[in-house]
Amino acid sequence: MYIANWGESLKRFFQLAAVRAFATLLALLTAGSLLSLALRGRSSPLTSAVGLVTGPLQGLSASLARAFQGVGTYFLSSKSLQEELARKEAEIASLRERLVDYDEAKRLNATYEKYLKLSEENPTFRYVRASIISNDPAGQVGTFSLNKGSASGVKVQDPVLDGKNLVGCVVKTELTTCTVETILNPRVFVAVYVYETASNELGVLNSTAEYARYGLCAVPQLPRTTSILPGALICTSGLGGVYPKDLIVGTVTDVSDDSISATAIVQPAADFAALRDVFILIEQ
Repeated sequence: MYIANWGESLKRFFQLAAVRAFATLLALLTAGSLLSLALRGRSSPLTSAVGLVTGPLQGLSASLARAFQGVGTYFLSSKSLQEELARKEAEIASLRERLVDYDEAKRLNATYEKYLKLSEENPTFRYVRASIISNDPAGQVGTFSLNKGSASGVKVQDPVLDGKNLVGCVVKTELTTCTVETILNPRVFVAVYVYETASNELGVLNSTAEYARYGLCAVPQLPRTTSILPGALICTSGLGGVYPKDLIVGTVTDVSDDSISATAIVQPAADFAALRDVFILIEQ
């Protein structure tokens, strides 16, 4: 808008300047023409002087006419450019909307692929897809709400998954919503074991406020002679009756020990920062 107003003001200025210059030239040319008529046919220093003055003025007037014609063409081109820019911006906005729609369709497609795989591997369970609608307003670590509740068959202690990756469990249900505490919440305890190792060591995974700050969990109270090494896969053991066996919990990133026991630090397999849709596992 500012550029358009500036352009209009400048155009009016040049138009006014053109009028003044044209009037001055017209007066000079008129005077020169009258004087030339009066001296027509006479050869004298005066007629030469008149020609010397009026000749350049006539050339100057022609140049100015072309110049001001170019100014008008410039402002016409500027307006066309603004219109073209507006059209391009509208096209870009349309393409952005299509990209958002494509990303949403791609995300849903990936979610349904996970659902089909889970259903094939665990036919005795029913899976309810749910979306995260809010994090805990009190700012509790690892707590959020889903848009499915008891009306969908959701119950307290139902596991919540991202594909085969364990997210947490339901701790409270309403008719159409439920509250989930993730494995980053210090109140959640999960019976786990080391997958596909000779020892298949068992333990109980949970987190603390300090670990959760870095998105980590831990399996404490392991024997000092533990064979668990960084890179080991941690899965649910099925003990305790809450989580089915062989849900993926995470990967060991470090093992520390003191004079009494060892602790395995675990990076969860679920990407909590990117979670939008999850599955609630309901036993049929």
